[in-house]
Amino acid sequence: MHYTTTKPQSYRTVRKRVTSLKPSPENERLYRKVTGDDPEIQKLADSIEKSGLHEPLVITADNFIVSGHRRYAALCIIGQKQAPCRVLTVTRAGMDRDAYIALLRDHNRQRSKSAAEDIRESLIDVDPEEAAANLRIRRHESQQRHLMTGVGEFTLDGTKRRHAISAQKSEHVEHIKKVVFGDRREYWPLADRSIHYALLNYTFLRNVPRKIAYTNDDPDYNKTCDLLVRLRFNGVIPWEAITDTTRPTTSYRAFGDVRQFIDYESNQFLSGYWRNLLQSQPNHVEVLVEKNTVKHMADMVCEKYQMQTTSARGFNSVDSLYEISKRYHTSGKDSLRLIMLADFDPEGERLTNNAGITLRDEFGVEDVKVFKCGVTPEQIVKYNLPTMNFAKEESKNLKWFLERTGGNSAVYELESLKPKVMMDDLEECIKGVIDLDLYNEEVAKEQEEAVELERVHRIAQEVLRDLI
Repeated sequence: MHYTTTKPQSYRTVRKRVTSLKPSPENERLYRKVTGDDPEIQKLADSIEKSGLHEPLVITADNFIVSGHRRYAALCIIGQKQAPCRVLTVTRAGMDRDAYIALLRDHNRQRSKSAAEDIRESLIDVDPEEAAANLRIRRHESQQRHLMTGVGEFTLDGTKRRHAISAQKSEHVEHIKKVVFGDRREYWPLADRSIHYALLNYTFLRNVPRKIAYTNDDPDYNKTCDLLVRLRFNGVIPWEAITDTTRPTTSYRAFGDVRQFIDYESNQFLSGYWRNLLQSQPNHVEVLVEKNTVKHMADMVCEKYQMQTTSARGFNSVDSLYEISKRYHTSGKDSLRLIMLADFDPEGERLTNNAGITLRDEFGVEDVKVFKCGVTPEQIVKYNLPTMNFAKEESKNLKWFLERTGGNSAVYELESLKPKVMMDDLEECIKGVIDLDLYNEEVAKEQEEAVELERVHRIAQEVLRDLI
């Protein structure tokens, strides 16, 4: 329901004793509290004492002030006995609370107000049913709902404990700990497969009595996954150190009450601004990563440059390339520069090659250049990377790959690069592709904007605190 007064109230003008007038308690719901020690009220009192009261107060028939609370406080300060008043025909006692608040608002529209007071006035016309509907719509749009039907209690049968790790696996365990707590510690959470690939940098036996060497095959990968579960159950490795990107979780942020929500939102207000630091670049630049296991590391570098990072999730990445082409065409830039992170194997090399061809020939990106910054032949030599395996005979791209490598079928996973090496090389590649002077100018402008945002943020917080 909206509370407005569409019909002008009739009144008569009389002189009233100041002591007979009563402030409306509802006034503080709309406007800041009027006190005699307010410097503005004291200035008003001095003005009335010198020049008189130019505008009568507006009161109800039962002497409640509708308009003029500040003037009333000033009259009390100077001790004035009487004041001119316009008396409405309505009484406060005869009106419901919401209608009376609307009456106060309508008689104070012309006064100078703070931002918080303006907001309070606008809140009078908020329809409760409309507000509830809007809340449901916004909540539905902000987060997809997942409903579970047919809920019934499942009977749990038996027990399960698999924490124990035999001494035969001790060497395998120690190398897992080297990977997790070594130079990859600052890049948590790690994927199971990235740990598996990192283990291939070491030569060790995964089963000491049987003397089985650790290799890049599914059985050994599964052994590592099993040990990672046991080590986490045993508390050797923290749960948050490992992630499974194939099993996403949907969660909902809920609050104890609306005040807690308002407090949270006020703290977050204007906190999501990102200046487009690449907007002045002559080229549109993006990064394409072959697999999810290293994407979060690429993100850590690309965030600094506000550079889009996409995971191809394997060889068949035509959808990813289509999205890149859409962003390129929207950017209005004349050329596209694509930085690739992919394995050095038949599929990774073909993916890098096909990315440029597909963008050019299928999606109309006439000027496209592709830069591979991992894994490259130069990195293999420079960092003395261990051969993880050899190209699979059944690979459709094997012949093409062997022609490019001169018959060398050795392959190298992205994870064979140490995270810091991969990230440093990626950043150097980005610096070599973009115009650094233009980038630094955008960074300087963002720093200037941060000051302006901080000012607005603080003002908004004050207004919200005043409101609630």
